[in-house]
Amino acid sequence: MFRSPILGATKPRSLLLMTELRVPDARFSQPASANAALQKIMKERHDLLDSIPGIPAVLQNLLAELDQPADKVNLLRVAELLGRDESLAAQCLRLANSPLFGLKIPSDSLRGAVRTLGIAHTREVTLSCSMMRIGASHNHKDFYVFWEHSLSCAIISRKLARSVGFSDPEKAYLSGLLHDLGYAVNLVLVPKQTHTAMANGARQSKFMGVSELEELGFTHCQSGEVLARKWNFADDIVEVILCHHNPKAAVLNPALVAIVALADRLCRSSNLGLGYTESPDPATEWHSDWAILTRNCPLAAQMKWPDFVQDSAKYLVEIRDLVKAMYHAQT
Repeated sequence: MFRSPILGATKPRSLLLMTELRVPDARFSQPASANAALQKIMKERHDLLDSIPGIPAVLQNLLAELDQPADKVNLLRVAELLGRDESLAAQCLRLANSPLFGLKIPSDSLRGAVRTLGIAHTREVTLSCSMMRIGASHNHKDFYVFWEHSLSCAIISRKLARSVGFSDPEKAYLSGLLHDLGYAVNLVLVPKQTHTAMANGARQSKFMGVSELEELGFTHCQSGEVLARKWNFADDIVEVILCHHNPKAAVLNPALVAIVALADRLCRSSNLGLGYTESPDPATEWHSDWAILTRNCPLAAQMKWPDFVQDSAKYLVEIRDLVKAMYHAQT
């Protein structure tokens, strides 16, 4: 989404401008129930929220199988379930064969891919492919950059979680994938106002959350919380969706929120944001998020955020190419 210089070409902006700037704005973590503007929209257009595709039955069955204890998961059953949805199966195989998911030898069968990926990665691949269907039928560039950013943030969140010793890297991946779900909600509920907010943000190089507050009276954090609760997401994932632009407000799982917040900053700073360059560079405001992470994940104190930024550069080009291939195959 943000067209800043690609990370790794000379020195990235995120390494040149490491200064602490703004204090996170509490408006970005205001609960949806307390936002009058959003509540008004929900009363007027509640039926549109129902038009957003829910989690398909095949995915529900897959997750039920994958969420069992590891020794009880039947990988052949998983492959069989995937095979019931031809489009999902094709996209899962494409993603599974990406270097980002670690298959040393490409697989030409679902059964082989599932066996090699294992339970955790199979869950990630399945969720990613299924969630990318939201908005795909609209065939609109806004949904494309939204999912490009979301998948990028998921992969970087997992990488960061592993680096700092967070206990559940798979949950970090899922949280990164879903953190900006509210953008999709806004594009469905209030498309005209959302496009105006995006245009204003691009014209003024302004953080999209500020543009949303000015144009809509609420942000993707609040509207994302509404859909997450409608879909019965776990409370700590709902907290990520609501608080990822103000991690200090997190109480259930501050480390998880900080991981996604940092991954979001890195992606927005590295040409994987909403289509324009943001000023100030979001990656310069990392200090308070990193402090939360070091308090909750001791390994974070043994590493430096700028080093992680530099090391992550190689992932970003791969992510762009992968999302482009996957998304356009569905539209």
